[in-house]
Amino acid sequence: MRLSLFTFIALFIAAAQADIDRTKKPTPGPAPAAAFPDFKTITLKNGLKVFVIEDDRKPAVTFRLVIKGGELHDGNKPGTTGFVAGLLNRGTKTRDALAFAEESDYIGSQIEASAGDDALSVGAGALTKYTDKILDLLVDAVVNPVFPPDQLEREQKQMMSKLAADRKQPGALAGKLAGRVVYGPHPYGAIMTEKDVLTITREDLVKYHTKWFAPNNATLAVVGDVKSDVIVAQLEKAFAVWQRKDVEEEKLAAPPAMHGLTIHLVDRPGSVQSNIVICEPGPARNNADTPELNVMNATLGGGFSGRLFQNLREKHGWTYGAYSAFGMNRYGGMFQASAETRNEVTAPAINETLVEMKRIRSELVPDGELELQRQYNVGNYLLSLESAARTAQRVQDIDLYGLAPDFYKRYAKRMADVTSSQIQALAQSTLSLDNLAIVVVGEAKQIKPELEKIGTVIVYDTELKEIPKGEAPK
Repeated sequence: MRLSLFTFIALFIAAAQADIDRTKKPTPGPAPAAAFPDFKTITLKNGLKVFVIEDDRKPAVTFRLVIKGGELHDGNKPGTTGFVAGLLNRGTKTRDALAFAEESDYIGSQIEASAGDDALSVGAGALTKYTDKILDLLVDAVVNPVFPPDQLEREQKQMMSKLAADRKQPGALAGKLAGRVVYGPHPYGAIMTEKDVLTITREDLVKYHTKWFAPNNATLAVVGDVKSDVIVAQLEKAFAVWQRKDVEEEKLAAPPAMHGLTIHLVDRPGSVQSNIVICEPGPARNNADTPELNVMNATLGGGFSGRLFQNLREKHGWTYGAYSAFGMNRYGGMFQASAETRNEVTAPAINETLVEMKRIRSELVPDGELELQRQYNVGNYLLSLESAARTAQRVQDIDLYGLAPDFYKRYAKRMADVTSSQIQALAQSTLSLDNLAIVVVGEAKQIKPELEKIGTVIVYDTELKEIPKGEAPK
């Protein structure tokens, strides 16, 4: 009697599973030696550096263009880069905003830009059969934006509404003030105000575009179902109208060091809880130990299994969650440990966070806990490789931040191999208990007395203006 193919497969699987002991956790396999796709680097005739990653698993292609510059160079008009990004697809020399949107929608694509501290990026993607059309729209947005006055006015109104809403959001207030106190006068710490929004003109956007938008000041990542030689020919044709020009690089100093422990309290009358951010300067983006640092941070506060979460939520029940993170930019970075707590436990939550920061500096992480964090970080990294946009960003980060060419090839293995001694050494070099800032947003009259037992408190209003010492909050 012949078995059907389905029956044969079922019997084969059953036999294979017969020897599996389901009472024991499977032993994880080793991290891949090279868990990042190969890519080709080509420079077009106009100077545009192109990275191509061929991936034929689905008939789609993703483009990501990066313009070096970013909010770091907004000068005395914070928000300029953001307005440029927001208006690139709102009208060009050949299409108005409606026509651009309709043509994008027709091919199921979105061409959108976003502003970052160190660069401005423009993303686009759709089915591979629409490659020529995507490139036509992408090039039009990058080369021919006209920044229509009516669209600028609309963007300004939206930003004004957002800034007004931010003043009512304790998380937004805490984040903005944390950036200011960590970075000081450095551009990374700039905070956009309504006054800044209203002073930005169309001429400012045109000036920014003229200064920074050049093919030799940009990179393009292509990820998807393409062949390198074919797509390069298409790119040469599409970007031929974009001419190279001299772009003067503006190098800035690193943010200033932080000295001593300071407490910054934003008075928000009526708040029944406090938003806490413990912050201090962190490594720059080209830090050589980033993979190991990710595991260290995950151990401290990177997720549900992090020590901050286990302490503040599981042990004490003071918060829904407590986390930590490193933000890294070209010239410097920032460490943040954050939580939201009831007013009456604000000071204890701060003290317990400091306890955990001290513990990871002074004690070796037990093997079982470290192995859990190794697996967690390696798994998350491998899953992230499914994102074409994320892969494109990583390839371009190698160029933007001067990372080692094989940085992401070795990323997973380095996280899998990190030791307790390395974790402790990194904690000691990146986490200071003496030079940091504690930012709190909450009702001053309830939480200030307890905060003063930790250190001197500087009070601000919701405009983030410092309230003179001795003057009662309004």
